Amino acid sequence: MKEDVSAVEKDLVAWVENWNEGEVEADVRAETELTHSGLLDSMALVGLISYLEERSEREFDYSTYDPGDGVSIRSLVEHCLR
Repeated sequence: MKEDVSAVEKDLVAWVENWNEGEVEADVRAETELTHSGLLDSMALVGLISYLEERSEREFDYSTYDPGDGVSIRSLVEHCLR
């Protein structure tokens, strides 16, 4: 199944905003760093990845994901949908 990447990213941005209950002053975008910025803690990150798996009907491979300098929605989506 071919996923519309921009639609998936938009849904994940909405998930992050909902998680923070609208109390985020940062502009959340697909390229926004999520963990170092404090937008998501480790439990929320697992929740976001679980939502990504459900949304895309694909399994996220934790063993090959390299967050590099941080975690963004774009990097999660690209890793999961490749």
